[in-house]
Amino acid sequence: MSAAVRHLTPLWRGHVNALSCFDAKRSQEIFVALCQSYSEPHRAYHTLDHLVDLFSRLEQHAVATADPLRLAFAAWYHDIVYDPRAVDNEERSSERALQDLRELGATHDFTSRVCRLILATKNHQKGGADADDDLFLDCDYAILGAAPDTYRTYAANVRQEYAHRTDGEWRGRRGAFLERAIAGARIFRTQQFEELYGDAARQNMRAELDRLRSQTHAQAH
Repeated sequence: MSAAVRHLTPLWRGHVNALSCFDAKRSQEIFVALCQSYSEPHRAYHTLDHLVDLFSRLEQHAVATADPLRLAFAAWYHDIVYDPRAVDNEERSSERALQDLRELGATHDFTSRVCRLILATKNHQKGGADADDDLFLDCDYAILGAAPDTYRTYAANVRQEYAHRTDGEWRGRRGAFLERAIAGARIFRTQQFEELYGDAARQNMRAELDRLRSQTHAQAH
């Protein structure tokens, strides 16, 4: 059992118990399948370690959330389907959450709100429907404001996940994303995250954009 699985196991049990689910066998089967999804060989960043980090951030800000259990299940399922070649990962992740949460005994209203938040991760900068949504999106995006070495590892891991793209395609698409993000009035949805991580995120993204442009220049010569 990996360190990430050891860390996540009691969290899963606690969250499922909060749903008043009494089918321990089925709960364990769903958790094993979830861990297998986040451990797929093509993943380098969107892994179980990402879940551990996300739960840590959600815990840090739990006092500011109205419905932490909804955010917890959105975290479990937001990247459960992750195919870098596809454009419907969020929709398929939402469908997986819908199926599993029904089996775990979640109410229709709760499940719908979890699925709504998963779909909101398709566009972090657009935001969600309420303050909890925006806090969740910021926790998921907080890597942008990490220490420079951590950010560079993140960027390299995301590039690895998109290994099917040529260097030129990657530089174009990634560069466009970075330019749009930097040009925005803010990086994060909540004022707290913008104050804590906004400047660092801009510095990290500018540095990555400079590296991409340098590679493009070197390729041209």
